[in-house]
Amino acid sequence: MRPKRLYGVGELGPSDLRSGRVEPHYEKVLVRLLSAHAMAEKLTALGYQRALGTVADPSLHPVIKKNFAEERRHARLVYRALEEIGVSESAADRAMVRLLKSPSFEAPRYFAERAEGETDLLMASLALDATGLLMIGINYKESSYAPHARAAEIILEEEAEHDEFATELLGRAVESLGRDKVAEALRQWLPRAVNFFGPPGTGFTYDCLRYGLKSRDNQELAELFLTMLERRAGQLGVELPALTSGYPHAAA
Repeated sequence: MRPKRLYGVGELGPSDLRSGRVEPHYEKVLVRLLSAHAMAEKLTALGYQRALGTVADPSLHPVIKKNFAEERRHARLVYRALEEIGVSESAADRAMVRLLKSPSFEAPRYFAERAEGETDLLMASLALDATGLLMIGINYKESSYAPHARAAEIILEEEAEHDEFATELLGRAVESLGRDKVAEALRQWLPRAVNFFGPPGTGFTYDCLRYGLKSRDNQELAELFLTMLERRAGQLGVELPALTSGYPHAAA
């Protein structure tokens, strides 16, 4: 059962935290959420930067450069929100060391450190941009913390074309590689994409829902993503691989 939301959209700002209007635990949950969001944006930016050196097709480079610049700018937006409440970028990143090793961050970490070529670029775009747009559009845009809600609106506006880029690449991959190879790539990447939403039903997510820092549980967003991707892949004659039911998900 979803907890009752305590704060409305954009109701709180840095001055409310300083004044003691909200309980201290709100700030702890907020810092963890913003730190995770900033790190995801940073790693995605690094992935696009890496793609410039591994994707051979020069026609893709302008969009890759655009996406790289936007992801880097969006990471800065979220880090700035952290700095407003006294958390530096380095401190936020240090707090993420353990989480970076979790299945939730495998997709952005792989994109930033190991992805190679056009197929990984396509899969990372599906696994990060398409999932990120759901997280930001459904959860963060309606955050009770006004700076995060404003950052989400900017990100949504600037990243609207990222989903189109991923869709275009998916169709292009089917044409050039064939459905079987695309299905195999999805078998590798789909678990990473679904795990990116995080584990369902945690105490942290409960706190986010209660404080109005999120609107939906991770599992709800993961199911919505799979429904959307299944429709998109089905239009191209590609069947999504089956996944194990529990988090962390793997190809069945």
